[in-house]
Amino acid sequence: MRIATVLVLLALVADGSGYGQKAPPVRKTQQKPVETEVKAASESAGRLMKDVIYNELHDWKDHSFWEYRSHVVTGSKNVLREQIDTPDGPVYEILARDGKPLEGAQATQEKERLASLLSDPGEIQKKEQEHASDEARLGQIMALMPKAYVFHYVGATTGDHVVLKFGPNPQFSPSGYLDRIMYGLSGQIVVNQRLKRMVSMDGLLAHKIEFGFGILGYVDPGGTFRIHRTQVSPTHWKTDLVAVNVHGRILLFSNVSKREKETRWGFTPVPHNITLAEADTELKQAASAYQASRQTLTDVEVDGETALASDGSGH
Repeated sequence: MRIATVLVLLALVADGSGYGQKAPPVRKTQQKPVETEVKAASESAGRLMKDVIYNELHDWKDHSFWEYRSHVVTGSKNVLREQIDTPDGPVYEILARDGKPLEGAQATQEKERLASLLSDPGEIQKKEQEHASDEARLGQIMALMPKAYVFHYVGATTGDHVVLKFGPNPQFSPSGYLDRIMYGLSGQIVVNQRLKRMVSMDGLLAHKIEFGFGILGYVDPGGTFRIHRTQVSPTHWKTDLVAVNVHGRILLFSNVSKREKETRWGFTPVPHNITLAEADTELKQAASAYQASRQTLTDVEVDGETALASDGSGH
């Protein structure tokens, strides 16, 4: 899943819990102190999020490169793949489809796909441009967050992990398409306040979002979003879970239905100057190791069934 796709879909989800609800009545003598405390807490949460966004942006701009395992599930796709970040963009090799390792014609077809990609300068350039566009949009969206939202602590504000609720900032005036989408988003963020890094982000689209009074398109309410990040080095964090479920229609005839979940693990750093040829070699080695591990597992299962049959237990 491309990060820009994820972040644009992120901008189409909202969590209406708590926002727009009336606060319990308080006595006039308590009103000013309470308002002052709430404002101070909000400003404190806002400052924390500015630091978090600053760190997230600089982490992405640092262009660290990683190899990792990825499992992607959509309505029509269920694939396990090995992926490597390179200066020319990410490349991957599919290891399994629908829970079954690629074999025979499927394995051959996948290797031919990867070889064709790596030997086509035009396709590589296209992937690189897509990756650069992703990064630019990512920076644009992240930079908007401290301006478009107000933040409030939820629960205790001590310890490494704190929870922040965020919602539209009434002083922010959306000026464009992206601003408007982002302005409609609210939800909950978990932050590591010691390291000032984002741990997770959740949302629910509570209201329908229309474009051009619904003529140009809309996104239905009820959409959900979840993202989780994990620390992979003293200074770097990576997204290890993205789950998106949104529905709508664009330009009257094109349905938008995005239901996708991707989990990632086994992050290993690779050189900043890794070439496509070197990445290809790494992917082949990972695929061979995966096939060998699956074969070993199959052999163990077969030996176990044989042992059970020989002692007559059968179960």
